[in-house]
Amino acid sequence: MNIYDTKSIICCRCNKFIGEIEYDAVVTLPKCGHCANPFPEGDDKIAYTKTRIINGIRNEIYAQLEAT
Repeated sequence: MNIYDTKSIICCRCNKFIGEIEYDAVVTLPKCGHCANPFPEGDDKIAYTKTRIINGIRNEIYAQLEAT
């Protein structure tokens, strides 16, 4: 039983306990730190690296065109 004026918040994806907030507060689709990670492990880093290399080559080409 909760003796305070708070309610428990659980993650909408994995049902892990996140914490407690005031009973009157409204939270829409709360996510824990693991589910809300903006940089997930794995294939996404490869796509980021590929984009970074392509943009670097474009910048070098633009620099060469401006120099001539």
